[in-house]
Amino acid sequence: MRHFRIVGGDEGGPRAGKLELPRGGEVCTPLFLPVATKMSVKTISSVEVRSTGTEAVITNGFLCSLQPGSDEIFSAGGMHTYMGWDGGLFSDSGGFQFIRKGFEPVVSDGGVRLRSPFDGSMTSLTPESVVEFHTMHGVDVGMVLDHCPKHDVGREELLLSSRLTVGWAKRSRMRIDEGLGDLSPAGPSSTPLFFAITQGGTDLKLRAENTAKLVDLGFDGYGIGGLSIGEKKEDTFRSLKASTDLLPVEKPRYFMGVGEPEDMIRSVKMGVDIFDSVYPTRNARHRSVFVGTGRENIRASGWKGMDGPIMEGCRCIACRSYSRGYIHHLFKAGEPLGQRLATIHNLTYIQELMKAVRNRILEGSYGFGLGTLVEMMFSA
Repeated sequence: MRHFRIVGGDEGGPRAGKLELPRGGEVCTPLFLPVATKMSVKTISSVEVRSTGTEAVITNGFLCSLQPGSDEIFSAGGMHTYMGWDGGLFSDSGGFQFIRKGFEPVVSDGGVRLRSPFDGSMTSLTPESVVEFHTMHGVDVGMVLDHCPKHDVGREELLLSSRLTVGWAKRSRMRIDEGLGDLSPAGPSSTPLFFAITQGGTDLKLRAENTAKLVDLGFDGYGIGGLSIGEKKEDTFRSLKASTDLLPVEKPRYFMGVGEPEDMIRSVKMGVDIFDSVYPTRNARHRSVFVGTGRENIRASGWKGMDGPIMEGCRCIACRSYSRGYIHHLFKAGEPLGQRLATIHNLTYIQELMKAVRNRILEGSYGFGLGTLVEMMFSA
């Protein structure tokens, strides 16, 4: 059964699509996923996330399986019910934790042992356990277990990462094919879609080989991983092309960890459909907001006492109801409301950008840049 269809654009370049969700409904692409690591987008509620135009978010299935635990999430009826979220729900496997400090991963063909950030104990991840906890959590899209290496490792480590990623994907595929319906809180008809994640670093040949092997396994979609983690930007996009050139046209392509506006626009033109990143929300918490084609520091002296919104024409609650001077005061005073308003604004900006990109594609106009899109976003 096909869950993704292209409704406009160029099969070899920018395209607009619709992804049908197992629980019902659909989300439009290009799609940006705010990060809700522990089932919460930092500082704001699910209702406020929805108010930004967000259609779907991504959680970390591994961390949520530890706390509050998969049994509790299952008993609550799944993540949607537990976190009060009625939109699309993607979930990562925990593979990215391999390159994060404090997790102390021990990797083998069988899977990986990681140190829990909650109590310091060692816990195991296997390809089978990952697809099982995604199913118990009732998510719409689950990412299967992959091995994400650091950007500066040598070829031997890249080869190991690629081999493990393919081997784990094969085992994931086998477990999915066995059937997972008895683990789904919403019943057998609502088991997740599963995406594999391509690896290979910036080694173009290895990335192409890895991508081809994963495509042969027939997943519902494909993440492009192991990029935008410290390598040079041109290496990022050369490696991205090595993946997108081989990924099936009829399945969604998800560039993981990318959230800078210019990078997303460039990626869409290369055929990417989905993005996620902490970039908009982390910047907001650190007093940086999107304005026009750039960013501004809320605590800059020029904001003090200023009338007018963060950005003229923006329809978010921060811009409709509060002045720059007031938000500047909130940050200077250390009031949490400042971070909340900045987060709502930044997410609204990104979601309006995604809508503008989609509209341009549906119009058949593919030569768009950030400046043109911003004019479209806030001209009404």
